[in-house]
Amino acid sequence: MLTTRVPVYNGAMPDYSPSPQLHVLPGGLRVLIEPLPHTHSVSIGCFVAVGSGYEERHESGISHFIEHMLFKGTRRRPTPKLIADAIEGVGGMLDAYTSFESTVYYAKVADMFFDRALDVLADMLIRPRLDPGDVEKERRVIAEELRQTADTPSELVHLLLDAAMWGDQPLGRDIAGDEATIAAFTPEQITAFWQSHYTRENLVVSIAGNVDPQQALAATATAFDELPAGSPGVFLPSAPPRPGPALTLQSDDSEQGNFCIGFRGVPQGDPDRRAMLVFDTVIGGGTSSRLFQEIREERGLAYNIGSYSREHHDMGKWIIFGSVEPQNLHECVATVLAELRRARAEGITADELAQVKEQVKGGILLSLEDTWSIASRNGSHQLRYGRVVPVEQVVAEVEAVSLDDVQRVARRVLCEAELHMAVIGPYDDGAELEPLLHLE
Repeated sequence: MLTTRVPVYNGAMPDYSPSPQLHVLPGGLRVLIEPLPHTHSVSIGCFVAVGSGYEERHESGISHFIEHMLFKGTRRRPTPKLIADAIEGVGGMLDAYTSFESTVYYAKVADMFFDRALDVLADMLIRPRLDPGDVEKERRVIAEELRQTADTPSELVHLLLDAAMWGDQPLGRDIAGDEATIAAFTPEQITAFWQSHYTRENLVVSIAGNVDPQQALAATATAFDELPAGSPGVFLPSAPPRPGPALTLQSDDSEQGNFCIGFRGVPQGDPDRRAMLVFDTVIGGGTSSRLFQEIREERGLAYNIGSYSREHHDMGKWIIFGSVEPQNLHECVATVLAELRRARAEGITADELAQVKEQVKGGILLSLEDTWSIASRNGSHQLRYGRVVPVEQVVAEVEAVSLDDVQRVARRVLCEAELHMAVIGPYDDGAELEPLLHLE
């Protein structure tokens, strides 16, 4: 009889020591390579240090606009179809996104097509056509993207909160800009912004998968040889949130009420960032969270309820969001605020703390199974922290979080003087909601 021995989990984190190799090429181009010989794919990410956090008011949305434009054609591949076919035609994936602190272009292909994927990405970043006719076409496309968001209350309510809470600064604006700024961009302005920020000093190339490290490095150096050196981009400083408590209401005839409640969070280098992770996870970070269990499972008040934390270079935010039947908004918001008052006064339990620590470990391990997940983690860490933070360090820092740490961060973040709420739905005024906005 064949006997299979099943390993017993003892609570320890399995050994995993990712070893991305960092190479700094002339001009400051950083290349991270993590060989994963057990895979059949390779992922390449180009992380450009530019996003909405670098944009003045009149430039709002230009980083996102350029992200779109780089898919419109290059001097060697002058149409969008030629770019798409080069990767999708071999079964690969090509995509991009713009955030507050970066614009990221990435491809994932079978390992035999590594050189092709690298060539396409470099071609897009270095030799985009930026044709005036394409600018006009994409202006219309992005305007439609903005209108689609405006027609989706569950998305729009987050932007409404940002604008009310942070005002006229990058944190308070849509990453995609607005119709006024989009309409005003000229081809010359777009070209100048691209030339200023798409430089060796501002780029991290992150590679993970079945590659030979030395060959991958040599290929990357050749592919990006024409990229100019440039100088580092500069974030605009963030101002504190506007005073609260404050309610912003946008009335419409939608069939749901959508709300967001926001607080100042912690910035990316803050000592409380791991305690903030634990706090966010316990309160609204999943189906086992307090808010999900109380509001959806126990009371049946909402299908969609949760929270998230965003950490930026000098500021952070913590957001609770939900979508409810219009008549349930008052009870739902009252329940959320009651849970926040309880967390502020009592913190979390020892059982909750232990469970979250296991969630973090499991989540990290699951994120290390895919070549793009690994390349993305490495590239974003290098751009944000100047190094790739070892998994073991993250786990150790979370393991070190105590109940006192979580209560301290709860009292720090749950500040009534910075509490903001945004609501979109079929409501005439917020008279019934305003008395709920207190934490004492």
